Amino acid sequence: MRVNTEGWNKSNHIVLAVSTGVDSMVLLHQLITHLADSYTKLTCLHVNHNIRPAAAAEEQFIKGYCDKHQIPLHVQHLDLSAVIEKGNSIESAARAERYHWFDDMMTELKADVLLTAHHQDDQIETIFYRLMTGRSTRSSLGMTYLSSRGHYNLCKPFLEATKSEIRNYQTKHNVPYYEDESNTENHYVRNDIRNRILPDIESNKHLSTEQLLKLKDWHDEQLEVVRNEATTFISAFVDFCNDDNEVTFSRKQFLNLRHSVKMAVLDKLFAELPLDKSITEKTYDEWFQQLTENVTQCTLYATHEWIIHIAYDKFIIMANCKEKLAPTKIDQPGVYNYGRYSIDITNEFPTFEYPIVIRTRKDGDKFELNGMKGHKKISRLLIDEKVMQTERNQMPVIVNAYNEIIAVGTLYLKNRYNQSIFIRNMGEE
Repeated sequence: MRVNTEGWNKSNHIVLAVSTGVDSMVLLHQLITHLADSYTKLTCLHVNHNIRPAAAAEEQFIKGYCDKHQIPLHVQHLDLSAVIEKGNSIESAARAERYHWFDDMMTELKADVLLTAHHQDDQIETIFYRLMTGRSTRSSLGMTYLSSRGHYNLCKPFLEATKSEIRNYQTKHNVPYYEDESNTENHYVRNDIRNRILPDIESNKHLSTEQLLKLKDWHDEQLEVVRNEATTFISAFVDFCNDDNEVTFSRKQFLNLRHSVKMAVLDKLFAELPLDKSITEKTYDEWFQQLTENVTQCTLYATHEWIIHIAYDKFIIMANCKEKLAPTKIDQPGVYNYGRYSIDITNEFPTFEYPIVIRTRKDGDKFELNGMKGHKKISRLLIDEKVMQTERNQMPVIVNAYNEIIAVGTLYLKNRYNQSIFIRNMGEE
């Protein structure tokens, strides 16, 4: 029976997530017999989902087993009643709750590696499920043997062992376990794949589900190539501004990328932001379609807090600034911050022109042209300078005591103030 122990060493405190099913009980038996010298300490974690009638008996069974073999055990009871009432997926909710508790326990125990008893048949089932549900283009087709969860590693030592090998081991060593009767209920998608679809495929002598394992290996190699291309693009063409809360790159260069690389670029960039949301492939397809259309500016909403702004050839991921900046009244020299702008009013500024007001633009705002007669609307200036729509509503307009516009961001400064007002856009530095 193939058991991969490369994920931990003799100095590690390992933790086993044990359900009392045959897979985890066989792994536990291996850990306390043949593999007892492969670690320093072993702890078990058991989750009682409080859904099945047998759950209480299973909990008592694992408590007795661990007590008999002097293995520390921690048990968690889940309350999934709200999930059941809403009709949401029990499987996904239970998994999220389990791993949330696992994370907490691994920290509390100061443990190194968490083991689960997923095996090769589980791997084939996972590959098939991800392929058939369209979840294959942006992530691995299957499970990985070893992965990091921040402060600890997650390891699946049975990933190369088949279910039949596990059952043969259980029979040979008379390992006690509980059979989860819900595993036979085919109204769960994963159960239907496991109990009906994959056996039907295997029953045809011309077909083999093990080909899915080869497909996974090839797919993961291609995925690594795509991710490397995305990393190269980000390193070469992406600018991080405003304390890394704004990301900018060329729309044209981005459109030259392959579709899969575009998604990988955005996945990597969104992973660096507090987005708290996974963008679907359908949403990406809609965004990419808008990018190819002949529009100079548009806004795409990733979340309520984050937007993608397309402005001419710029592609910008930025915080969604919904609130308009309030006016600021100034009556003495100093350095003042207004949004992302720094405004330095020196001692050279005429005292009789105080107070100054810094505000955002208003409809009909005009300023006097330097060196020529006439005025120009701020709205026209912003269009001519190809200023992004979101930036237009945040740009400072400086007005003196005579209600005369004397500066507009870094785009306009009335000549007579070139030694008394200095404006910097800190987001461009």
